[in-house]
Amino acid sequence: MKKRIFALGCLFVMAAFLLVECTKTKETTVNKYITVKDGTLVAKEIPAASSDVNIDVTMNKKVIPGGTSIVNVDSPVTVKKVYVGVDNEFGYYEWVPSSTNYEFVILVNQDITLGEEDDDFVILVSILDNNGKVSEVVEKTVELIEVGTGLLQISLSFDTAKDVDLHVIEPNGEHIYYGHSTSENGGELDLDSNAGCSLDYVNNENITYGEEAYVEPGLYTVYVDLWENCDPSVKTNYVVSVYYGGALISAESGSNPVAGTFPIDAPSNYNNLDNLEPVMTFLIPDHGQAKTKKFAPKPLTPSAMEKLEMSANN
Repeated sequence: MKKRIFALGCLFVMAAFLLVECTKTKETTVNKYITVKDGTLVAKEIPAASSDVNIDVTMNKKVIPGGTSIVNVDSPVTVKKVYVGVDNEFGYYEWVPSSTNYEFVILVNQDITLGEEDDDFVILVSILDNNGKVSEVVEKTVELIEVGTGLLQISLSFDTAKDVDLHVIEPNGEHIYYGHSTSENGGELDLDSNAGCSLDYVNNENITYGEEAYVEPGLYTVYVDLWENCDPSVKTNYVVSVYYGGALISAESGSNPVAGTFPIDAPSNYNNLDNLEPVMTFLIPDHGQAKTKKFAPKPLTPSAMEKLEMSANN
């Protein structure tokens, strides 16, 4: 009798253990790479195709840690949901469009890490139509461009190959941009794309404050300038994001991230900020941070010198 009770007890324990194991939620890993703005993270495998519908997906081929990418889905059928995942990673995002403009924003994690010999990863995109059918999955290989992230990171991405510039005005009034790439506080423009329409197709810009930089408390102002419209026949969408201490900081004006568009035939602005409104302002709180060193300005690149000369003549 005791043996039977012991055996039944063992079976009960084993059954309970198996029940717990079966009901455990597998940890998602897709969110270690990306987040979809206004998307919902789902702890399941991305749905398999159940129709022969093919969609077209466009997005930047290059991304940066802490940056963004605008994704546009062109579908022959009405889209109820968009599914977004990363190849060989568990979980996916569901994004529900609010109109027939199937355009959304991916945020690339600041601490994204790839293998030692890898510099790219694959984003998966499919759609659910009104009939409950899932399209074929589109694979988009994106290259990760290394930039500084730091305590404070302001980044810009845009979806066409034009000379779009990122500008930041610090609380003390110092202006960080291609013509003054390093501030006395240590803010640095470490990525400048498509300078003077000499196209590199990176379509990202980045300002970072490293470990030794002084992130001055006060109000920061961000501008996005269409310096030169290299192809007036197409519009240009852009997104700016700001991370402070590893998280998106609240915007004082605008939003974070904030998106905008330069329409078809938008005029080249050539660095005239008087023609522009800030896309965002944000406030860095005073935590007693102290300035410990003064950073020297870096020499201008040939392209920056050329752009400054052209700006003076326009």
